[in-house]
Amino acid sequence: KIEDEKERQRLKSIMRKFKLPEGIGYIVRTAALKQSKKELSRDLNRLLRMWKDIKERVKNASTFSLIHKEQDICLSTLRDYFTNETTEVLVDDKETFAKVKNYMKVISPRHQRRVKLYKEKRPIFAHYELEKQIETIYSNNVRLKSGGSIVIDPTEALISIDVNSGGSRLGKNVESTAFNTNIEAASEIARQLRLRDMGGLVVIDFIDMRNKKHIRDVEKLLREDTKKDRAKIDASHISKFGLLELSRQRLRSSIESRSYQTCQYCQGRGLIPSVESASVSFLRQIWMGISKKGVIQVKGALPLEITTYLQNKKRKELAELESRYGVDIVLKGDPSIAPGNGKLEFLKENDS
Repeated sequence: KIEDEKERQRLKSIMRKFKLPEGIGYIVRTAALKQSKKELSRDLNRLLRMWKDIKERVKNASTFSLIHKEQDICLSTLRDYFTNETTEVLVDDKETFAKVKNYMKVISPRHQRRVKLYKEKRPIFAHYELEKQIETIYSNNVRLKSGGSIVIDPTEALISIDVNSGGSRLGKNVESTAFNTNIEAASEIARQLRLRDMGGLVVIDFIDMRNKKHIRDVEKLLREDTKKDRAKIDASHISKFGLLELSRQRLRSSIESRSYQTCQYCQGRGLIPSVESASVSFLRQIWMGISKKGVIQVKGALPLEITTYLQNKKRKELAELESRYGVDIVLKGDPSIAPGNGKLEFLKENDS
């Protein structure tokens, strides 16, 4: 929903200037926010051509035939990202190529020649090294050309982005190096947010700068580059701590969440208990269990490395527990058990 009254009036003013065919109405959706008259005109003409094409199909269609359906990922991508600035669209599949050609006839006939069939023997992804570029979308560390880097860390509450100068040599002194690295990082951050489809609150930790003009220039560049984004973005100023907060409209789930699943071992934390701490924890559980009356035997199925640690590093403690409580402790290592997991069974006399 577009809540800003000035923006609503601007969009209404633009739409009044368009000459719509008789019987045609319109709805301006949230995606139109801050879009230019040129972009709105382009989208309107595309929809009118599609409607004309649908009406032509109806004339020759038989009963119970398909007239129109929701576009697949190829055509929807073309719809969302193809602009006059796009010089070439390469398609490596003949069937898809024909489909794209037909679609271009409808939405932009004069740009049909820009759609070309890729005929090389080498796969298109390998030819343009797309796999390497895709891998960077899933990496939390993105290298900058200057030698610096940005580290993207999504959490439950927000997305933190840290800018590091690393081996950057973009300036004669600390201030100029920080400024130049931040400028490069600001442009890359705007690009990464688009590529990864990240929505919600984003906190960027820029390298500290003292020069106020430098700070304003970094803020200005970030705002300019985020204008290329279809999602609505609202950014604050850089604080005295070097932090800039921005919120990005969540259009859909992020690419990472669609391509990855939570680790079954660490449950998304990125950490699992060390062998030593997990072993000590199981040792305490054994001690607590056998302290109850009637226990005569302990059977344990534990990760292999934990069993090995207990039977070697904690052999003395296990022997003391067996002697003190008169129980038999039997531990078996199972390589299929995930780190941090395991099962202890305490048997009593009447369980045999």
